[in-house]
Amino acid sequence: MSLITAAISGAVVMALEVVAFRLYAPYFGYSIYVWGSMISVVMLALALGYGFGGRLADRSTTSAPLYTVILGSAIYQLVIVFAGRPLLAALSGWGDFTGTVTATLVIFAPPMTALAGVGPYVIRLLARAGDVGATAGLVYAASTGGSMVGVLAVSFFLLPQFGTQATLEVLCLATAVIAVAGLAARNRNAATALVPFALLMAVPKFSWSNDTIWTNESAYNLIRVAHQGKRLVLLLNSRDSVHTVRDESSNWTGFYYDDFALGPLLVPARSVMVLGMGGGGSIQASRITAPETAIDAVEIDGKVVDAAQRFFGIHADPHLRIHVADARPWLKRNRGPYDIVQVDLYHGGPYVPFYLTTVEFFRLVRSRMSNDGVVMMNVFDVGSQQEVLAAMVATLKQVYPSVMVLPAGYFSNKMVLAFTRPQTLDSVRARLRAIEGNNPWQALARKSAAEITEPSVQPGAIVLTDDRAPVEEMTRRMLSK
Repeated sequence: MSLITAAISGAVVMALEVVAFRLYAPYFGYSIYVWGSMISVVMLALALGYGFGGRLADRSTTSAPLYTVILGSAIYQLVIVFAGRPLLAALSGWGDFTGTVTATLVIFAPPMTALAGVGPYVIRLLARAGDVGATAGLVYAASTGGSMVGVLAVSFFLLPQFGTQATLEVLCLATAVIAVAGLAARNRNAATALVPFALLMAVPKFSWSNDTIWTNESAYNLIRVAHQGKRLVLLLNSRDSVHTVRDESSNWTGFYYDDFALGPLLVPARSVMVLGMGGGGSIQASRITAPETAIDAVEIDGKVVDAAQRFFGIHADPHLRIHVADARPWLKRNRGPYDIVQVDLYHGGPYVPFYLTTVEFFRLVRSRMSNDGVVMMNVFDVGSQQEVLAAMVATLKQVYPSVMVLPAGYFSNKMVLAFTRPQTLDSVRARLRAIEGNNPWQALARKSAAEITEPSVQPGAIVLTDDRAPVEEMTRRMLSK
């Protein structure tokens, strides 16, 4: 029984850690800073738990105090199942460090501290003179094995299949069951301690705002589709992280997605590769000016693809192939060539995965392109120093002979254009101004011709590489200012 207790306690601790990162996403974002802040507090809780468990074990002669502490952890988790999200909503304005640290101290540190004390206590129960080392090794092996099972079960089954709320309920119930089983070995009436956990059946389901029409949860994202006025929007993880906009009264959105329609006006558009499909906003835009173009769209999250098909009119057809895969590994397996590459790779907020911003990544992209092609990359930068944009320009210029920038949409997005063939700013402007005819994209082309620039590499701009790509640090600095 003691080894089973150690294994289940280890499983619950690690599972709670995984769930915490997902639970925090709508309130603090999905960055490495949230992850790092949360882990630091978890490690503090574990350290305190180890010390507490050892002292409690030395003062006890039976297992009753151990299982009482585990039951206390379960009761605390029961309270958090009800109170966790309102507390996170109250802390959401505190930032990704202060808010995350405070939330972890209040929500996860107490039950984790209690469960961390199981290991030392079980060692004290099982150890006999002369074999303390072997007993300690056996207990920590059981706990570590349980931790592995907990991480895998939550990551590959519970979270994707049932969601964050249900996973928290399962972990709470598992903690309660092991506690009551241990107490019942000495007192049969201990089974009544499970009665309060019937409240888990009454936990209110987490709900988004009233404009929400569909939600889902995957291994990668919390996914939401909502109406905002006449617009249909796709949001991932954060409440404000819009990844696709569809105007139900027009093909145009007024956001940066519209600028992807310029690609077929700048280079021959026989084939397009979309890295980061989302709800397909860039596909819709490019089809306005080149409806017959062959498109390969890559999206890491199959449930985001489901949302694109259900609500945004994106369906595989003879001209569109959809691939559920991570962009960079997919690129290594597929040769192209492509005339236009659309890059819009954000993971539920303003942060872009670092390995999709580097010289090595763009060299791989270039190797899959034709000799008269263009990369069109959405870059979000609200900072006065434009540090993120400067780094992207400096990085792209390591690979492409001509790099230009276009303000895009209502907010601080920039459309960065990187050409495989040398181009002059005047020639690109002339191409855009030459668009004629009674068509809806002429105004966009003329506006873009007036606003496009060819920036030089700023002094001190960082060239991002696989070895060093502090794009998350720059993004956090940009947001803080």
